[in-house]
Amino acid sequence: MSIKAFPEIDGVRALAIPLPDFGDLLTSNIYMLGTGPVTLVDTGPKYPGALDALGRMLRAAGFDFPDVERIILTHGHIDHFGLAVQIVEAAGHPVSCHMHRDDSWRATSEYLAGGFWNDEVMDFVHMANLPEPLIESMRRRSDFFKHFADPLDDIVPLDEGEVFSGEGFRLETVHTPGHSPGSCCLFERAKGVLFTGDHIIRHITPNPIMETRRSLLSDPDYQSLRAYEGSLDKVDRLGARFAFSGHGEYIDDLKGLIANYRHRHERRKKQICEALAGERRHIYSLTRELFPDLPEHEIFLAVSEIFSHLEVLVNEGRVERAQEGPPALFRAV
Repeated sequence: MSIKAFPEIDGVRALAIPLPDFGDLLTSNIYMLGTGPVTLVDTGPKYPGALDALGRMLRAAGFDFPDVERIILTHGHIDHFGLAVQIVEAAGHPVSCHMHRDDSWRATSEYLAGGFWNDEVMDFVHMANLPEPLIESMRRRSDFFKHFADPLDDIVPLDEGEVFSGEGFRLETVHTPGHSPGSCCLFERAKGVLFTGDHIIRHITPNPIMETRRSLLSDPDYQSLRAYEGSLDKVDRLGARFAFSGHGEYIDDLKGLIANYRHRHERRKKQICEALAGERRHIYSLTRELFPDLPEHEIFLAVSEIFSHLEVLVNEGRVERAQEGPPALFRAV
């Protein structure tokens, strides 16, 4: 599916690759910065034809893979780092790859070998009371998705406030946890452009995905929606003119979109409280009520969304966990 053209900004080129097999993501947006050598923000997933498509776009802009000197990865999901190894190999020289330490473990050989499935995920789906046939289907799907990325074990840690510069650009790192613990935006202050990864997307509300492996994080008390709402505040204060996201079209009304996100989160919390009035319920039951027509392959994200909202509602004293489980049961206070 085609999207409207990005604004023409000196030293910035959007390379949008269609994603026909990734639900409603539309495109994988890779950004090329500089006049040579160049920096890439994200890489897209590794799937047939992706590297060739990216190469054609680079050459149409007057560059090629050997002109790439660094890759900055907004977060550790395969549709953002999956092609990094092939790009480095095509460059034919060392290319540094940067990602926040709270996400970098997701790209490692050890993690990918497990197909994103581990004991912590199994504990979570049982706590949420997902049916066993659905759990098995999700496990098989997770094993399939690992093939969309090559392991990236040599990652340079990315930190809040770190600056990357080159001929024609200067990027400031803004740590924006929520969609994932290590999600980062990159701000080109002089041009007013914020590269948002999956923190901000125009056509869908990004999912603050719950994190099962909290022992690997710098904040072991991390809660995805609480972190995401704090990151929205941080981004709102930047005053960016444009947001260039990881998928779909660019955003030219960032404040308006952020306000819409906040409204949706409050509406979802209200729906959950109403569903819990007068009875104790488990997460899967809430998910099926609030997302009655959801296809099977999206259920984990929906369960994650319900759980992340429940965490905030518990923090606010509006819901309590009435039974630890498994399955865990929640009720309105």
